[in-house]
Amino acid sequence: MPDLSLASFNTHYGVHASRRAHPRAFDMTAALASLDTDVVVVQELWRPDGERGAVDDAATALGYEIVYEPTSRATLGPHWPHLVPDGEGESGIAVLSRLPVRRIGSLALGPTPGDPAPVRTALDVEVDVGPRRLRIVAVHLTSRLPHGPVLQLRRLAPLLPTPGTPTVIAGDCNFWGPGVVGLLRGWRRTVRGRTWPSRMTHSQIDHILVRPGDGIRASDGRVLPRVGSDHLPVRVDLALP
Repeated sequence: MPDLSLASFNTHYGVHASRRAHPRAFDMTAALASLDTDVVVVQELWRPDGERGAVDDAATALGYEIVYEPTSRATLGPHWPHLVPDGEGESGIAVLSRLPVRRIGSLALGPTPGDPAPVRTALDVEVDVGPRRLRIVAVHLTSRLPHGPVLQLRRLAPLLPTPGTPTVIAGDCNFWGPGVVGLLRGWRRTVRGRTWPSRMTHSQIDHILVRPGDGIRASDGRVLPRVGSDHLPVRVDLALP
Protein backbone atom coordinates (compact mmCIF):
# COMPACT_ATOMS: atom_id res chain seq x y z
CA MET A 1 0.00 0.00 0.00
CA PRO A 2 1.31 3.50 -0.78
CA ASP A 3 2.16 5.82 2.08
CA LEU A 4 1.20 8.97 0.20
CA SER A 5 0.13 10.25 -3.20
CA LEU A 6 1.81 13.20 -4.89
CA ALA A 7 1.01 15.33 -7.92
CA SER A 8 2.76 18.11 -9.79
CA PHE A 9 0.74 20.79 -11.58
CA ASN A 10 1.73 23.95 -13.45
CA THR A 11 -1.39 26.09 -12.96
CA HIS A 12 -0.65 28.68 -15.70
CA TYR A 13 -1.54 31.40 -13.20
CA GLY A 14 -5.03 29.95 -12.92
CA VAL A 15 -5.91 31.00 -16.47
CA HIS A 16 -7.34 28.76 -19.18
CA ALA A 17 -4.90 27.55 -21.83
CA SER A 18 -7.08 29.26 -24.46
CA ARG A 19 -6.53 32.65 -22.78
CA ARG A 20 -5.99 34.60 -26.01
CA ALA A 21 -9.45 33.74 -27.24
CA HIS A 22 -11.17 33.51 -23.86
CA PRO A 23 -9.29 35.34 -21.07
CA ARG A 24 -10.89 33.73 -18.05
CA ALA A 25 -9.86 31.86 -14.92
CA PHE A 26 -10.57 28.18 -14.37
CA ASP A 27 -11.88 26.73 -11.10
CA MET A 28 -8.67 26.17 -9.13
CA THR A 29 -10.39 24.41 -6.23
CA ALA A 30 -12.04 21.92 -8.56
CA ALA A 31 -8.79 21.42 -10.47
CA LEU A 32 -6.75 20.62 -7.35
CA ALA A 33 -9.53 18.47 -5.90
CA SER A 34 -9.52 16.37 -9.07
CA LEU A 35 -5.88 15.44 -8.49
CA ASP A 36 -6.93 13.65 -5.28
CA THR A 37 -3.49 13.56 -3.64
CA ASP A 38 -1.94 14.08 -0.21
CA VAL A 39 0.67 16.47 -1.62
CA VAL A 40 0.61 18.78 -4.65
CA VAL A 41 3.66 20.59 -6.03
CA VAL A 42 2.42 23.72 -7.81
CA GLN A 43 4.16 25.94 -10.33
CA GLU A 44 3.11 29.30 -11.80
CA LEU A 45 1.16 30.20 -8.71
CA TRP A 46 -0.11 33.78 -9.00
CA ARG A 47 -0.48 36.17 -6.08
CA PRO A 48 -1.73 39.72 -6.73
CA ASP A 49 0.04 42.33 -4.63
CA GLY A 50 -1.03 42.10 -1.01
CA GLU A 51 -3.67 39.46 -1.73
CA ARG A 52 -4.21 35.74 -1.60
CA GLY A 53 -4.25 33.96 -4.91
CA ALA A 54 -6.51 31.24 -6.26
CA VAL A 55 -4.16 28.48 -5.07
CA ASP A 56 -4.23 29.88 -1.52
CA ASP A 57 -8.02 29.85 -1.48
CA ALA A 58 -8.13 26.35 -2.96
CA ALA A 59 -5.64 25.07 -0.37
CA THR A 60 -7.79 26.37 2.46
CA ALA A 61 -10.94 24.87 0.97
CA LEU A 62 -9.30 21.46 0.47
CA GLY A 63 -7.46 21.21 3.79
CA TYR A 64 -3.93 21.72 2.51
CA GLU A 65 -1.15 23.54 4.32
CA ILE A 66 0.85 25.63 1.86
CA VAL A 67 4.58 26.37 1.77
CA TYR A 68 5.26 29.12 -0.77
CA GLU A 69 8.39 30.26 -2.60
CA PRO A 70 8.34 33.42 -4.76
CA THR A 71 10.14 33.17 -8.09
CA SER A 72 9.70 36.57 -9.73
CA ARG A 73 7.70 39.71 -10.15
CA ALA A 74 5.13 39.22 -12.87
CA THR A 75 3.23 41.51 -15.21
CA LEU A 76 0.40 39.56 -16.75
CA GLY A 77 -0.78 42.20 -19.18
CA PRO A 78 -4.00 42.54 -21.18
CA HIS A 79 -4.64 38.81 -21.64
CA TRP A 80 -5.47 38.44 -17.92
CA PRO A 81 -7.76 41.43 -17.15
CA HIS A 82 -9.82 39.46 -14.64
CA LEU A 83 -6.97 38.85 -12.18
CA VAL A 84 -6.07 42.29 -10.82
CA PRO A 85 -6.76 45.80 -12.15
CA ASP A 86 -3.13 46.62 -12.97
CA GLY A 87 -1.96 43.11 -13.84
CA GLU A 88 0.90 43.26 -11.31
CA GLY A 89 1.78 40.61 -8.81
CA GLU A 90 4.14 37.79 -7.94
CA SER A 91 4.75 34.41 -9.47
CA GLY A 92 5.84 31.49 -7.33
CA ILE A 93 5.94 27.78 -6.61
CA ALA A 94 4.47 25.95 -3.64
CA VAL A 95 4.04 22.63 -1.92
CA LEU A 96 0.51 21.91 -0.68
CA SER A 97 0.28 19.14 1.88
CA ARG A 98 -2.37 17.45 3.99
CA LEU A 99 0.48 15.94 6.01
CA PRO A 100 2.63 18.00 8.40
CA VAL A 101 5.11 19.99 6.29
CA ARG A 102 7.92 22.45 7.00
CA ARG A 103 10.33 24.47 4.92
CA ILE A 104 13.95 23.33 4.85
CA GLY A 105 15.25 26.06 2.56
CA SER A 106 15.69 27.49 -0.93
CA LEU A 107 18.11 26.06 -3.50
CA ALA A 108 19.61 28.67 -5.81
CA LEU A 109 19.32 27.87 -9.53
CA GLY A 110 20.36 31.19 -11.05
CA PRO A 111 21.45 33.50 -12.44
CA THR A 112 20.78 32.16 -15.92
CA PRO A 113 21.18 34.29 -19.08
CA GLY A 114 17.82 35.26 -20.53
CA ASP A 115 15.81 33.89 -17.61
CA PRO A 116 12.96 36.30 -16.73
CA ALA A 117 13.32 35.08 -13.13
CA PRO A 118 17.06 35.65 -12.57
CA VAL A 119 16.98 34.67 -8.88
CA ARG A 120 14.98 31.50 -9.51
CA THR A 121 15.14 28.93 -6.70
CA ALA A 122 13.88 25.45 -5.91
CA LEU A 123 11.84 24.89 -2.74
CA ASP A 124 13.06 22.23 -0.32
CA VAL A 125 10.52 20.98 2.24
CA GLU A 126 10.13 18.03 4.58
CA VAL A 127 6.87 16.12 5.05
CA ASP A 128 6.04 13.88 8.00
CA VAL A 129 4.62 10.57 6.81
CA GLY A 130 3.78 8.96 10.13
CA PRO A 131 7.12 8.47 11.92
CA ARG A 132 9.07 8.83 8.65
CA ARG A 133 10.30 11.91 6.81
CA LEU A 134 10.18 12.66 3.11
CA ARG A 135 12.04 15.54 1.46
CA ILE A 136 10.33 17.15 -1.51
CA VAL A 137 12.24 19.48 -3.82
CA ALA A 138 9.82 21.56 -5.88
CA VAL A 139 11.18 23.02 -9.13
CA HIS A 140 10.13 25.26 -11.97
CA LEU A 141 13.06 25.60 -14.34
CA THR A 142 13.47 28.29 -16.97
CA SER A 143 11.99 27.80 -20.42
CA ARG A 144 15.02 29.46 -22.05
CA LEU A 145 16.16 26.59 -24.24
CA PRO A 146 18.58 25.09 -24.96
CA HIS A 147 21.01 26.23 -22.27
CA GLY A 148 18.74 27.37 -19.42
CA PRO A 149 17.39 24.10 -17.99
CA VAL A 150 20.79 22.44 -18.45
CA LEU A 151 22.54 25.11 -16.38
CA GLN A 152 19.89 24.97 -13.66
CA LEU A 153 19.87 21.17 -13.43
CA ARG A 154 23.65 21.20 -13.09
CA ARG A 155 23.36 23.72 -10.26
CA LEU A 156 20.59 21.74 -8.59
CA ALA A 157 22.38 18.37 -8.56
CA PRO A 158 24.96 19.09 -5.81
CA LEU A 159 22.38 20.91 -3.66
CA LEU A 160 20.02 17.95 -3.30
CA PRO A 161 19.73 15.93 -0.07
CA THR A 162 22.43 13.30 0.30
CA PRO A 163 21.76 9.81 -1.07
CA GLY A 164 19.89 7.67 1.42
CA THR A 165 17.63 10.58 2.40
CA PRO A 166 14.19 9.71 0.97
CA THR A 167 13.62 12.53 -1.52
CA VAL A 168 11.34 13.39 -4.43
CA ILE A 169 11.99 16.05 -7.08
CA ALA A 170 8.80 17.30 -8.69
CA GLY A 171 7.81 20.10 -11.02
CA ASP A 172 8.01 21.70 -14.42
CA CYS A 173 11.55 21.15 -15.70
CA ASN A 174 10.91 22.66 -19.14
CA PHE A 175 13.11 19.83 -20.38
CA TRP A 176 12.59 16.33 -21.72
CA GLY A 177 12.90 13.32 -19.45
CA PRO A 178 16.10 11.76 -20.87
CA GLY A 179 17.93 15.07 -20.50
CA VAL A 180 16.69 15.56 -16.94
CA VAL A 181 17.84 12.14 -15.67
CA GLY A 182 21.04 12.46 -17.69
CA LEU A 183 21.96 15.57 -15.72
CA LEU A 184 20.58 14.31 -12.40
CA ARG A 185 22.51 11.05 -12.24
CA GLY A 186 20.99 8.36 -10.06
CA TRP A 187 17.42 9.65 -10.37
CA ARG A 188 14.61 8.04 -12.35
CA ARG A 189 11.26 9.13 -13.70
CA THR A 190 8.10 7.79 -12.07
CA VAL A 191 5.71 9.14 -14.73
CA ARG A 192 6.04 8.86 -18.50
CA GLY A 193 3.67 10.59 -20.88
CA ARG A 194 3.22 13.84 -22.73
CA THR A 195 2.25 16.80 -20.57
CA TRP A 196 2.61 19.93 -22.71
CA PRO A 197 0.78 21.69 -24.19
CA SER A 198 -2.45 20.39 -22.74
CA ARG A 199 -4.10 20.59 -26.14
CA MET A 200 -2.35 18.41 -28.73
CA THR A 201 0.40 17.42 -26.29
CA HIS A 202 3.78 16.59 -27.81
CA SER A 203 6.35 16.74 -24.95
CA GLN A 204 6.82 15.63 -21.36
CA ILE A 205 8.38 18.48 -19.40
CA ASP A 206 6.61 17.86 -16.06
CA HIS A 207 8.33 15.22 -13.95
CA ILE A 208 8.33 13.40 -10.61
CA LEU A 209 11.71 11.82 -9.85
CA VAL A 210 12.99 9.42 -7.17
CA ARG A 211 16.35 7.76 -6.42
CA PRO A 212 16.19 3.96 -6.22
CA GLY A 213 18.90 4.06 -3.54
CA ASP A 214 16.59 5.99 -1.23
CA GLY A 215 14.25 3.00 -1.00
CA ILE A 216 11.15 4.82 -2.32
CA ARG A 217 8.83 2.63 -4.34
CA ALA A 218 6.66 4.38 -6.95
CA SER A 219 3.46 2.98 -8.41
CA ASP A 220 0.56 4.08 -10.59
CA GLY A 221 2.49 6.99 -12.11
CA ARG A 222 0.38 8.66 -14.75
CA VAL A 223 -0.51 11.83 -16.60
CA LEU A 224 -3.92 13.19 -15.59
CA PRO A 225 -6.60 14.77 -17.79
CA ARG A 226 -6.68 18.46 -18.65
CA VAL A 227 -8.10 20.68 -15.89
CA GLY A 228 -7.74 24.18 -17.39
CA SER A 229 -4.00 24.89 -17.54
CA ASP A 230 -1.69 24.64 -20.55
CA HIS A 231 0.05 21.75 -18.71
CA LEU A 232 -1.36 18.35 -17.80
CA PRO A 233 -0.85 17.31 -14.16
CA VAL A 234 1.22 14.24 -13.26
CA ARG A 235 0.53 11.96 -10.30
CA VAL A 236 2.18 9.02 -8.52
CA ASP A 237 1.71 6.86 -5.40
CA LEU A 238 4.79 6.49 -3.19
CA ALA A 239 5.78 3.92 -0.55
CA LEU A 240 8.60 4.94 1.80
CA PRO A 241 11.29 2.62 3.15
